Amino acid sequence: MSVGLMSSQRMPSTLDLEPPKHGGDLAYWQRKVGDKALNWLDLSSACNREPWPIPQMESSLWMDLPDQVALLDVAEGYYGCRPIAIGAGSQHIIESLPILLRESKPLSDLRVVVPRIGYQEHAFAWEKWGYELAYYDVLEELLEQNFAVAVVIQPNNPTGEWASASTLSALIDHAEKQGASLVVDEAFIDPCPELSLLADVTQSHWPESLFVLRSVGKFFGLAGARVGFVFCAKKWQSALKNLLGPWPVATPSLHLVSLAFADVAWQEQALQSLSVRQAVFIERVIPKFNTIFDSQERVVNPLFVTWTLESHEYAVQVFEMLHQVGIHIRLGDDWIRVALPAMNEIDGLDKALIRLLKSAGGRELA
Repeated sequence: MSVGLMSSQRMPSTLDLEPPKHGGDLAYWQRKVGDKALNWLDLSSACNREPWPIPQMESSLWMDLPDQVALLDVAEGYYGCRPIAIGAGSQHIIESLPILLRESKPLSDLRVVVPRIGYQEHAFAWEKWGYELAYYDVLEELLEQNFAVAVVIQPNNPTGEWASASTLSALIDHAEKQGASLVVDEAFIDPCPELSLLADVTQSHWPESLFVLRSVGKFFGLAGARVGFVFCAKKWQSALKNLLGPWPVATPSLHLVSLAFADVAWQEQALQSLSVRQAVFIERVIPKFNTIFDSQERVVNPLFVTWTLESHEYAVQVFEMLHQVGIHIRLGDDWIRVALPAMNEIDGLDKALIRLLKSAGGRELA
């Protein structure tokens, strides 16, 4: 079955919207505040602070056109399922899905539901292409609703919350029955692969409604490689590849990710490191953050911790105060997200928090 990418009826697009803000923006702050930001500890991006080590590469990799087959082969071993397509990060897939799916939905049925708090590029991508946005707070709400597309972030970034396997299964069935699409973003799921939908769904019985996105930017810490994968029904394969283009990912990135996927020893060590670092962070650092944030309401994820605060104004105050002691974190509307530091960063972070707590501003926050 082919999927057309041209239509006599055009959906309106709005491409001049203000884009969302992201973590990992330390360079922006260095330009804004100057040299004092050069030595800040950047915990704003929830990527692994102990990333897969980059080896030396042959210079020929910069001269050869990309061939994705080798990475697709090793990715199939890593994920237990062969990706349908590779994009320049899962962000590239997110950008492409609204264009892909608009051809399969009637123009009167453009309702897309996204989590109220979540990775904002999902909502932004659908909004740009003229879909009607709606928000949900609890995933179970969607089981009683009609929609063209529903987006689930598993686990959610930034809230760290997980959807149950039973709810996801029911939601897939609900989407199938109404001819809708379900997009599940699993960018942060690598530390818990047993919870991935890829562990339960086989390619031969893949639901037509289901799209699963994976990324190497988080667990492997390779955000700059810009490599992401989409798993879906083969019905969409040709259209997706045409949308993404013949060479969406550079040859060096394809090569590096192939090596990272094959490095089972590093993956096992990284999982152990995350567990040890999290335990140290919970024991030594979280009590200080609890005091500074004046909040015990938090969710702990293998790669980050998110606190819910009383207001956006208070979150901004905390964000600015942490800058004064050289700590850069992710600021949300009424939440703060802190990436799990590398082991060799925890002492410096701990001392900076003690300095803040002893300062007049820190006492005021507490």
